[in-house]
Amino acid sequence: MKTTNDIIDGVPVIEKLSVDELAAGKHRFFFKASTDSLGNYHRIPVIVIKGAERGTKLFIQSTLHGDEVQGVDVIHQLLPHLDPAALKGTVVLVPGANPPGMQLASRYYPSQNETQTFTNLNRMMPGDAKSSNAGSRYAYALWHNLYMDNADIFLDLHTDSTGTAFPFFMFADFRSADVCRLAALQPADQILEDDGIDGSVETELVRAGVPSLTIELGCANVFDPDMTQRGVQGILNTLIDYGMIAGKVNLLGIESYVGNDDVSITADTGGFARVLVQLNQEVTKGQLVATMTNAFGDVVAKYTAPCDGRVLSVCTTPLREPGATIVQILRRV
Repeated sequence: MKTTNDIIDGVPVIEKLSVDELAAGKHRFFFKASTDSLGNYHRIPVIVIKGAERGTKLFIQSTLHGDEVQGVDVIHQLLPHLDPAALKGTVVLVPGANPPGMQLASRYYPSQNETQTFTNLNRMMPGDAKSSNAGSRYAYALWHNLYMDNADIFLDLHTDSTGTAFPFFMFADFRSADVCRLAALQPADQILEDDGIDGSVETELVRAGVPSLTIELGCANVFDPDMTQRGVQGILNTLIDYGMIAGKVNLLGIESYVGNDDVSITADTGGFARVLVQLNQEVTKGQLVATMTNAFGDVVAKYTAPCDGRVLSVCTTPLREPGATIVQILRRV
């Protein structure tokens, strides 16, 4: 544990987290990541709930993408369920891992260098402390001083990007039996069985031996009560299955659709998209799923499903430029 002498609003500031060194109980910290262009540290809120008895270390992070705030509500609503006296092991909670991105309601980590870089932190792990990209240095601080040695299992909470919507959806590397176990505990509508994305938290943690899921909870920039309830239940299921708290796993009657390929339908021309299907709807190859109109209301393009499958994502912002996603379909091949 590496502490500083700083106290902000009664909360101690740390440079490195080591939950093994903490006493049982509830702890709050601000974690010092890298600095901005004025030399001020970005400070990330961290909550640690540590039980009196040793056990699994569960790490839950939200909003690595700054516009994807749904996980913040999940973490806040989870807190009343976490009693150190009834907990075996440790839960680490990070309700907002990208404060500068959150302030801009932006997916990215913004840096004000000569190139005005906007970095996707979920492609930069484990980061580089000597990089010319400030976002990579920030990712290094998260990975090496916050994640490492503090997680036996990891849930990374996201949503779809601004202007699009997912159902309760997960990316999961099913080559790992431990990841399969984690995925089976979440009340997800759909799961993409994939080999991961280089530089993402989930993929790099799995490679490092830490079972991890990327959990997508609906839309950006909103708190959806249904997504909050289901996100909390999935975490409670995880705590129960790993023997961290007492109780019974409850999947809320939801049976997940598992696919291994996602297909994007993108705009060929700009205009106003009208999506004709709903999330989780089954579609068949050739089915009309969206139209595009121009400013005069003329239909200038029609989009059909290129395959059978389930609707995984839809655009929620009608105005679409060429190349923008209109609908995504999850399928099994």
